[in-house]
Amino acid sequence: MEKNIFQKIVEESIVLLKNEEHTLPLEEQKKVAFFGRAQIETLFSGNGSGASKALAQKNILSECESRGIQAEPSLKQFYNSQQKNEPEKFVVDGVDITGNENLTCGLMYEVFGRYQPMWEEHEISEEMMKNAREYTDTAIFVLGRNSGGEECDRHIENDYYLTESEKNLMGRICQIFENVILILNINGVVDLKWIDTYSAIKAVLFLGIPGEEGCGALADILTGRINPSGKLGFTIAESLWDYPTANNFTWNKENPEDILTYENYGLSAAKNGSIGYDKSPVTLYQEDIYLGYRYFDTFQKKVLFPFGSGLSYTSFDIVPKEVIQQDEEYEIVTEVTNTGNYAGKETIQLYLSCQNTATERPQKELKGFEKTKLLAPGESEEIHIYIERKELAVYVEAKASYILEKGTYCFLIGNTSNKVETAGEIHVDEDLIIKKCTNCLQIQECNVEQLRFLSAKSGEKKAEHYDNSRSESCRSEAALKNETAELKDFSIRQLAALCVGYGPGIPFAAFSDTKNPETIFDEQGNPLTVNDHSIGTNGYVSPAIPEKGIHSIFYKDGPAGVGTGAWPTEMLISCSFNKELWKEFGNAVGGACEKQGVNVWLAPAVNLHRHPLCGRNFEYFSEDPYLTGMCAVQITKGVQETHNVCVCPKHFAVNEQETYRRGSAKKNYDAADSILTERAARELYLKPFEMLVQEAGISFIMTSFNKINGIFAGGNKDLCTHILREEWNFEGVVVTDWGDMDIVVDGGDAVAAGNDIVMPGGPPVIGQILEAYEEGRVTRTNLERSVSRLLHVLKKFS
Repeated sequence: MEKNIFQKIVEESIVLLKNEEHTLPLEEQKKVAFFGRAQIETLFSGNGSGASKALAQKNILSECESRGIQAEPSLKQFYNSQQKNEPEKFVVDGVDITGNENLTCGLMYEVFGRYQPMWEEHEISEEMMKNAREYTDTAIFVLGRNSGGEECDRHIENDYYLTESEKNLMGRICQIFENVILILNINGVVDLKWIDTYSAIKAVLFLGIPGEEGCGALADILTGRINPSGKLGFTIAESLWDYPTANNFTWNKENPEDILTYENYGLSAAKNGSIGYDKSPVTLYQEDIYLGYRYFDTFQKKVLFPFGSGLSYTSFDIVPKEVIQQDEEYEIVTEVTNTGNYAGKETIQLYLSCQNTATERPQKELKGFEKTKLLAPGESEEIHIYIERKELAVYVEAKASYILEKGTYCFLIGNTSNKVETAGEIHVDEDLIIKKCTNCLQIQECNVEQLRFLSAKSGEKKAEHYDNSRSESCRSEAALKNETAELKDFSIRQLAALCVGYGPGIPFAAFSDTKNPETIFDEQGNPLTVNDHSIGTNGYVSPAIPEKGIHSIFYKDGPAGVGTGAWPTEMLISCSFNKELWKEFGNAVGGACEKQGVNVWLAPAVNLHRHPLCGRNFEYFSEDPYLTGMCAVQITKGVQETHNVCVCPKHFAVNEQETYRRGSAKKNYDAADSILTERAARELYLKPFEMLVQEAGISFIMTSFNKINGIFAGGNKDLCTHILREEWNFEGVVVTDWGDMDIVVDGGDAVAAGNDIVMPGGPPVIGQILEAYEEGRVTRTNLERSVSRLLHVLKKFS
C-alpha cells in the first residue's frame, strides 16, 4: 500500500540523535520491553489552535508490533489496562463551560491560559521489571510532553526537567537493561543532559508531535525499513540557562512576581503607553541577532545537539567543488557520496560567514540547503545550492538600508551547523546599497538610554533610535480612487460591518449558546450583513452582502489538522529539510481544506523558537528564519497552486511568548510588549513573512496580539502599512488574531493602521470602528481601502 504524505514526511523528519554500538536498527523479530505512557497514549497534537484530533486508532506500540517487534507481554497488558480514557472538557475554576453561554472570548483564553501539568508515569512493580528483563535485554522508553500551548507557556520543573516519576522509571530501566532506546514524543525541547549519565542509553530519537501516521514512520526507522535522515531545526543546549534568552522570558503565570515588566529593565510603563494596569509585561529581546545557533556558534558555547544535526545508519562524504557567480546569484556545487552500507539521504547545508565587515554579524547564518535523493551505497550525487546576492546584505539601522558591505564572504558547506568547511569565498571592495528602506519598529526613544543588547564585539551595545522622514504612502491617489470606486454607494455603517468577522464577537461562537447579535442593523431593522457560507460557522466567516455580490468565506484553524485527522506539527516537519515533501504536504492540506469547505487555512505559523519554554514551539518550524520561511513558502505553494484555498500565515509579528501575549482582563494586565532592535526584527522575526509575501503570493496575513516596541501589532502602521505594503508590496488582506478587543488594539485604530479585518469582530468591534470614525481616528478612505482589499481577494473564490 502506498504511503501517504503524512507518514512520508515524518519518515524524513525523525532525528536520530544518538546511536551507540549500532543499537539501531533493531534486528528482525527483536524482543523489546516498552515503557512510558506515550507508547499507547501517543501524543499526536499540541493544544490550542495547534490541536487536532486523530481519527485512526494508532499508537507507537501497535505500529511497532505490526512491523515485527515483539513487545514483552506483561508490560503491554499493564499499560493497556492503565490507558487514560476520559472525555475532554473545557473547565475554568472547576466549572465545565462546554457549550455554555459563559464561553466568551476572554474566558476562552483563560481556558487556554491555564497550565495543565504533564501526566505521572505509572509505577512498575519489581516482578514486572524482572519478567521483562528475563524476556529481553533491550528496552524502549517513550517520553511524552504535551504541556503548554496557546496562551500558556511551559514550566521548568516537571516539564522541561523530568518529573520525579519519569526519573525513577528511567533510572530503574537503565539499571536493569543493557540497551535502552529513548524516544522523544515531545512538543518542545526538554532537558537531555542526563542521558550521558546512563551508559545503558544507546540510542535517542526525536519524534516530536508526529500526527497519527507518525507512529508507522517511527516503527519503520526502528526496524531499518527506513534510514533516518532528519536534521534538527533547533538547538538543544546542555542547560536551559545556556540559551541567551533564558533571563528574558516570562512563563510562570501562577506567580505574579515572576512576570517581567518595564520596571525590571528600568523603564517607565507610562512613557511606553501602558497606563492603568496592575502589571505591564515586557519581553526584552536582549540577545538581539544572536538567536539559537547564531549565538552558540558565535560565542563558542558547547551544546548537546547542534542545529542541523542528525545521524544516519550510513555515512556520507561531502566534497565542495566550486562556486559559480552568475550576475545577482551564486551557485555552490557539492558532491555527496554514500560511503556506508545502507541506502540513505543526506542534507547539505549552506552557511554564510562574513569577515571584516563594518557591521557585526553572527559567526554563520543558514542561507540554503538541499537534500539528496536516496543514495545507494557507493552512489554519488552533485548538489547545487543557489543564493541571491541580496541575501548577503545586512540591515544597517543608521542608514535604514540593506547593505552589502565591504569585506570577505565565505560560503560554508556541511551537514551540521558546527561541522562545515569552506566551499569558496567572494570579496566585496566597496559598500553596495541593496535596498533603501525607512526606519520602522524602532526602540522607543524613552527607552534608548536604559537598554543594552548583546554584542560579540563589545559584550553589549546601546539601543538606538533614528528620526528619518517617511513618505506616508507610495500609492497614488488616482490608483486608490480607482480601487475604491465600486464602494462609493456603500454607507459608513456597511463599510464598518465589512471590516470585521461575522458573528457575535466570540471566536468560539460555534461552541456557545450565546444569543448576542451577529451584526448591526439598518433603520428598518434589517441586518446589514449575513453569513451565506454553506458550512462556515459564525465567528469564523467574513460578512456577506449578497445583493451587492459579496459572499462569505470560511477561515479555519489549524496547523495540525482541519478535521480530517492529526497531521505532523511544524517543529517536526522542519526537520525533514525536504522542499519537495513540504510542497506535497501543502498539497494534501489544500485538498483537506477543500473537502471541509475551508477557504482560508489559518496557518502556517512562522514565529521562531526563541526560548525552549514557549508553549507553541511545536506549532512553529525552527529557530532559524530562513528554514522557517522556506518551509512555509513550500507548504503555501502546495496549498495554493492546485487548490482554491488561501493560507493565512501568523502571528505577524514578534510573538514568541504566550504568557500574557494579549494581557488579561481578569487580572488587569496589559498585553506583553516585545522590545527589540529594528535590525533583529527585520533580519530574524519578519524574514519568514517577507519570504511568504515575495515568494509564495499570499493573500492573507494574521497580526499578533502583542505589542512591538510599545505599539500593538494589530494597530501598528509601521508593520501593517509601511513594511508590509510599501516595502514588500503586499496587496492582500490583513486580519487580526481571534480575540476580543478589551485589551488588544481598538478596531478603529486597527483599520487606520492598515489591519483590514478585525476577527472575530461582530457588533462590539463595529461599534468601535463607528466611534473611531466619528472621532476622526479612522476615515472613509481607510474603510474603503480595507474593504476594497477584501473584495479583491474574494474574487479568488468566486
